[in-house]
Amino acid sequence: MEDIAVEQPKVITEFQTIIQAKMLSHAYLIDGSSSQVRNQVAIWLAQSQFCEHLEAGMPDQTCQRCRNIALGDNPDVLQVETDKQSIGVDDIKYFKKEANMTATQGNRRVLIINEAEKMTSAASNNLLKTIEEPEGNLMIILLCNSAKQMLPTIQSRVQIFHLSNKSNRDEVKDLVESGFKENTAQLALKISDVKPLMTMDGEGYQKLHAAIVNWLKRCNSGQLNSFIDVQTDIMPLIENKDQQQIFFDIMNQLFSDVLSIRYQIHDPLLINEDILSNKTMPTIVNYSEELFHAETMWKSNVAFQAILEDLSLKYVN
Repeated sequence: MEDIAVEQPKVITEFQTIIQAKMLSHAYLIDGSSSQVRNQVAIWLAQSQFCEHLEAGMPDQTCQRCRNIALGDNPDVLQVETDKQSIGVDDIKYFKKEANMTATQGNRRVLIINEAEKMTSAASNNLLKTIEEPEGNLMIILLCNSAKQMLPTIQSRVQIFHLSNKSNRDEVKDLVESGFKENTAQLALKISDVKPLMTMDGEGYQKLHAAIVNWLKRCNSGQLNSFIDVQTDIMPLIENKDQQQIFFDIMNQLFSDVLSIRYQIHDPLLINEDILSNKTMPTIVNYSEELFHAETMWKSNVAFQAILEDLSLKYVN
């Protein structure tokens, strides 16, 4: 793994400036790149608050305090991680209580929430109260694949930093070894995290991408039998929760691509034609909001197939 200042020079330089000016916020949301790189940036930011030899806003990453944080051995730097499908309100309440304890290694406590998109609505709203009315000298760092996966109310109350989606070479290599072509691996890592991607091969990923595009095209044409496509074309390609997450990642990117094509904002990633040409932009915005709601329901353990079938009915109209 490259040094994080080399891997993400723009964001690290921005944080350096903020640190030197002593203008750090109490809440950040960091998205893009991979989960590994996001966590590296969060650790770097935490180190900047405890480093014994901070210089020009840069922690040396070699002093004892920096090493302890990297090893997860600083009681003032707490990380929320889970292998479960969701992060519940009780999880957030527990870590908030821990984070609000008196600092022991300095004058600040740091709460890092990995895969923050996994928070349920109740968990997100509970955390929102702390973001709106922070207690003590607490810094909250939310890490997620895309800021769009977070509640709009949280997005509006934190400072958002987008990491470069330059794919990590090790992760590309891992995907290639699992059956991805290199260009497909690089593309997939711009949209999804490596962890769920490792649960399928490149052919399966491309088939899922094609099935979703065809499904949206049929919805665009108002074909009521697109409801059936969910059961016959999409569900057989999805075997587990990780692959269900990939479905949502692809869908979010497709809506972004349609926007890019219509307004020539930047090059689309997954399509080169407007697959929702019969729909107005307000309608597409509504579709995107419905997708956000659907993903929130999924995190609350509503059946995945039922969610997709409900989306079909809404997207055809």
